[in-house]
Amino acid sequence: MMFAGGGALDACEEVRELAELIDAPVISFRSGRGVVSNAHELGLTIAEGYLLWPRTDLMIGIGTRLEVPFWRWPFRPAGLRSIRIDIDPAEMRRFTPDAPVVADAAQAVRALAAAVRRRGAPARSAWRDAARRARTDAQAQVASVQPQAGYLAALREVLPPEGFVTDEISQVGFASWFAFPVYRPRSFVASGYQGTLGSGFPMALGVKAAHPGAPVVAICGDGGFMFGVQELATAVQYRLNVVVLVFNNEAYGNVRRDQEQRFGGRILGSELVNPDFMRLADSFGVASTRVSSPPALRGALERALADGAPWLIEIPVPRGSEADPWRFIIPPRP
Repeated sequence: MMFAGGGALDACEEVRELAELIDAPVISFRSGRGVVSNAHELGLTIAEGYLLWPRTDLMIGIGTRLEVPFWRWPFRPAGLRSIRIDIDPAEMRRFTPDAPVVADAAQAVRALAAAVRRRGAPARSAWRDAARRARTDAQAQVASVQPQAGYLAALREVLPPEGFVTDEISQVGFASWFAFPVYRPRSFVASGYQGTLGSGFPMALGVKAAHPGAPVVAICGDGGFMFGVQELATAVQYRLNVVVLVFNNEAYGNVRRDQEQRFGGRILGSELVNPDFMRLADSFGVASTRVSSPPALRGALERALADGAPWLIEIPVPRGSEADPWRFIIPPRP
């Protein structure tokens, strides 16, 4: 199994060719999403990859902290061996693999593929069939993460392949790490390892300034959006036609869930009093609408993306109603 991080973004072709050569599924978490497209049979999400993890004998990390297999996933398969490719030698001290390779990702992966070819291309394995089954099984499980998965499916259906999405530390943002297919590198712009609350909307403005001809959608929670709500003025002033989705559960949803489940239901500081987001958008001169279902979001997104102006789409979600996405991010031992 291969893990591709942000350090592999300039090695997409090389990673895909090696994966196809050895029939290895490629897993990406946040920054490396799209290195191998989720439309490719070997380009898997963390939810899909975890189903294959117990059978994995060799892990190849490319430009990644290996956060998923050695922190978020609760075990290592017996006898697992590891190759790690990273340009920073300090990474080899943080996790020492069986075969450390300090090098540029593209150069190292090309050399590794050449070494495989010199030994003779491996016989076709059953891993591709296993990857297909894992995708089918995981998608059936992920479909239970509602309403997040439904809204993300609507977003993926409307957003063209050349579009960009920025995530946010929120219930839908968490679910996007495994429930939103990504087809191109750098098209899913995440806050990354630091998990910065409130970054989704300002990041989207930066993405739009860099790619003025591409559609850009920001996934935000209500709490995070309020960290940078004043940037609606920036969107209007500089004609940055970003569409911001504000999922309004009137809470810091993750904190509130922890307080309910781990602290005896003692709720402190996690429930919010929000403005009327549509009136707020109007006060900045931003078009807005409110929707309450994935089909309604689909129609609103189509209209907003076609309008060529900044838009705010509010999606009210009853407080505490979201399914917990964390079982796919830090899963239980199978």
